[in-house]
Amino acid sequence: MAAMVRACMPLRTPPAAASSAATAPAAPSKPRSSARVLVLGGTGRVGGSTATALSKLRPDLNILIGGRNREKGESLASELGEQSEFVKIDTGNAAMLEKALEDVDLVVHTAGPFQREAECTVLRAAISTKTAYIDVCDDMDYSWRAKAFHEEAKAQGVPAITTAGIYPGVSNVMAAELVNAARSEDGEPERLRFFYYTAGSGGAGPTILATSFLLLGEDVIAYNKGEEIKLKPYSGVLNIDFGKGVRKRDVYLLNLPEVKSAHKFLGVPTVSARFGTAPFFWNWGMEAFANFLPVELLRDKDKVGKLVEQIDPLVRAIDGIVGERVSMRVDLECSNGRNTIGLFSHRKLSVSVGHSTAAFVQAVLEGSTQPGVWFPEEPEGIAIESRKLLLERASQGTTNFVMNKPSWMIETDPKEVILGIYV
Repeated sequence: MAAMVRACMPLRTPPAAASSAATAPAAPSKPRSSARVLVLGGTGRVGGSTATALSKLRPDLNILIGGRNREKGESLASELGEQSEFVKIDTGNAAMLEKALEDVDLVVHTAGPFQREAECTVLRAAISTKTAYIDVCDDMDYSWRAKAFHEEAKAQGVPAITTAGIYPGVSNVMAAELVNAARSEDGEPERLRFFYYTAGSGGAGPTILATSFLLLGEDVIAYNKGEEIKLKPYSGVLNIDFGKGVRKRDVYLLNLPEVKSAHKFLGVPTVSARFGTAPFFWNWGMEAFANFLPVELLRDKDKVGKLVEQIDPLVRAIDGIVGERVSMRVDLECSNGRNTIGLFSHRKLSVSVGHSTAAFVQAVLEGSTQPGVWFPEEPEGIAIESRKLLLERASQGTTNFVMNKPSWMIETDPKEVILGIYV
């Protein structure tokens, strides 16, 4: 008889969310009235934003803020209300993790950076305690290390999603929807490109800054007509139009996990991902770091952490000037000439990442995820029929959100070919 997991069972949706959850799986006859969700890294920018968004999306949830800073954790728990509390946890301590997960329905792992992490300690604890799992990993090696636990999670009846944040995460689901729509119209996808822009650090704190520097120490994995290729980080600049509010921005190649997962699970032969920031001299700085700093330094988590400590005050000061706008553009080109895009723009990354991660949490709580470890674009991770609802929840507060449109419909400077025909 298969093992049962608390979070596999759809939970009763509160009245405020009833209309949006109309397409969710039916609830069992005796559902739990509420669920306990532990947000690891809850005192950080991403974790705190996730906890805040969850409390608004599902006010009935019991939200545990997991972290090491008691003062910050208790302050956030107080803001969220009486159903929230702080739990002091060291994510590197397996015994402490397992004890904390004993009475938890789902754990959200936001305690990055994930680069250079050799062990999937939180995922292993979740499987051991039969607790549903989500992480916001943005590292290719870590995500596939997590995927290696697929059969173990499946055998224990544990649903788990890796790379379930904003990008990667929501961007993967956008890509899956574009591919699904193209194939429904007899188009065969040939090239998929992810383009990301974030002003400054996106207000997401030093962890995001450390992630960016660590990625500069990794060769970029991309795919060209089915062949895996390795490219230099922060090279291959393109000037991409992100539409109103963001306009054209330079973006550069980075080694991001959605490239490999989209190639493998969506079956697109040519895939790449690029990222850019503002002000423009941050891009120059990133390019200089990639070209001139020793790779050994960029791959040393401790040394990168010290570098971040030194420049973080400057980054925060500039963030106050440039803001934290975020934009994602996903482009799909097909063999029949059908070219479509998805676009997602928000004024604040620090807010949007919370909505995005909370949307994945809600999908898992509603029973959309099967036992096993999945990437967001896999239908067993987020069911095809649940993707639209997830994107609706994640896109809350966006200034521009479109799907399955030709690029000229969103670009600020489309090119007219002839007689009002644009490309």
